[in-house]
Amino acid sequence: MRRPPVLPALAGAVAALVLVGCTGSDAAGPSDDETGPVTAFFEKVGGSFDDEQFQDDQRRIEELIAACMTEEGFEYTPVDPTSGGVMSSDDAPDWGSEEFVEQYGYGVTTGEELFGGGQEPSTDPNQEYVAAMSESEQLAYNEALYGAMTEVDPEADPDAPIESNWEEEGCWGAASHEVNQAQIWDDPAVADMTEEMQVEYENLEDDPSLSEAQGRWSECIAEAGYDFAAPHEAEQSISDEMSALWEAVMPADPEAEIDPTASFEPDPAAVAELKEKEFALSAADHECRRSTGFAKAQQAAVIALEERLWEKYGDQLEAAAAKTPAK
Repeated sequence: MRRPPVLPALAGAVAALVLVGCTGSDAAGPSDDETGPVTAFFEKVGGSFDDEQFQDDQRRIEELIAACMTEEGFEYTPVDPTSGGVMSSDDAPDWGSEEFVEQYGYGVTTGEELFGGGQEPSTDPNQEYVAAMSESEQLAYNEALYGAMTEVDPEADPDAPIESNWEEEGCWGAASHEVNQAQIWDDPAVADMTEEMQVEYENLEDDPSLSEAQGRWSECIAEAGYDFAAPHEAEQSISDEMSALWEAVMPADPEAEIDPTASFEPDPAAVAELKEKEFALSAADHECRRSTGFAKAQQAAVIALEERLWEKYGDQLEAAAAKTPAK
């Protein structure tokens, strides 16, 4: 059973704002390492992208799970968060930087090498213990660990947001809640800012200076032999092609019984061809962002966005940080 991820939703929104300014330019504008007040605030108080903090949190969650499972009448050995093939953020260049593009392109076809695919896969120390159980015992174990399985309503809207309740997610839910509830990400005062930030970011292309720079980028990428109106379309094209390769090897019927010994992998030759395409496109994209001033214009637009948000929500964020217990 795949363990649900423990990642604050807000971290993704902040990361999106940080990453757009990763590529530099010779044009006038903010320095390459300049960030807005919202990003600076979360870097100061949250450690949201701190691998060491994340691993410490995971260790604490695993310890709490073990204690909870013991109370439920089962044995549970905590899983070492460093045992998997997950890359530390210190192991690769900044996402979107020139060095990153040279090594990983957009990070689409290079996922395995980027996220440690060449390392030994993670192992669950509880695997043998669970395998020795009867089917009914395994069901009870998994319900204690993750909560009871819920039936999926076939008439439900597949695009509707999934609501989760930690009280119904077994020992894993209780442990995750206890560790993560002390984080600023869960403070109600942050929710409104997060929602508005995501909407503002989605509308960032409406910024006049960014729209003008995007036009120059489109002309530049056309000269390189590509037809895209915006940088995100270039990257998305590679993601879409990779998704198509995966869909081609997956069962057509999602409810069909899957052979556990079967291996579902895209055609290696097709992946290799797409990888070559990804590297060529990402290199041209990166150069056009730099030479047309798009990267600088985007970074400046993000900083201006954050300044607007900080003026509106800064006091609330500071208050939320003041009442969030230190770890």
